[in-house]
Amino acid sequence: MIKSYLSIIKISLKSIFANRSSIVILLLQALIPSLVMFYLWSVILKDGQTVGGFNKSQLIIYYLGVNLINSFVWYAIDWELNDDIHSGELSNIIHRPISIQSYYFFKMIGDRLANLLMLLPFLLIGLAFIIGKNLLIVSFLKAIELIVSIILAMVLWFLFSYIIGCAAYWFNNLFFVLLVKEVVVNLLSGYYFPLEILPNRLLQVFKVLPFQYFSSFPIDTLVKNLSLSIWAKNTLIEFIWIVALSMLLEIVNKKGLQKYSDVMG
Repeated sequence: MIKSYLSIIKISLKSIFANRSSIVILLLQALIPSLVMFYLWSVILKDGQTVGGFNKSQLIIYYLGVNLINSFVWYAIDWELNDDIHSGELSNIIHRPISIQSYYFFKMIGDRLANLLMLLPFLLIGLAFIIGKNLLIVSFLKAIELIVSIILAMVLWFLFSYIIGCAAYWFNNLFFVLLVKEVVVNLLSGYYFPLEILPNRLLQVFKVLPFQYFSSFPIDTLVKNLSLSIWAKNTLIEFIWIVALSMLLEIVNKKGLQKYSDVMG
């Protein structure tokens, strides 16, 4: 079984590196928004000014961090599942010696590893810049909290995205639905702007939802220097969401496969 998982990861890695255009697109998607936001907030905010409790350096690091974290977390499971269901490719995946969920999960792992390898030089340059400018002090504990938060964000994103993709079992075209989902998730996760900018009542509602864990919470761990107790409390809530979505995924996927089998025979 482990060999099957490793095989899927290797195939996913090779497919990314074999496609030069995907490498260029990845680098542009990761770097251009980061550079634009870096320049934008460097111009807008003067030293000493704050937005949503973030000063100039914190806001710059926030946007750099969110874009890089998204490069590791946000994998288009829903788009891929939608394509595989409607093209019939899912029939080939079903006959593999592992579950469908495991296939897509380890394919995502391979894709994210490829992203990490390609972005590693830029990460090191960015880290050197931050340390050299004394913009952020990262302790060993904070580094561990960040890594754990990113890993959990990947798992939570996979579950959420997979569940959305399962709608393709019942609907012929999810294109518009998936586009709307992208906008809504970007808004609720803190990708467009830090959630702290919102009015307090609205912020409290957003904080209950799972979306903040996709982007803002991991980077908030560093930028806002969250205490261990606050980080642990939020991580516990994230675990609860992971368990809840895992149970929902099993139900939706099972019913979806039954629907798929009836249609495909």
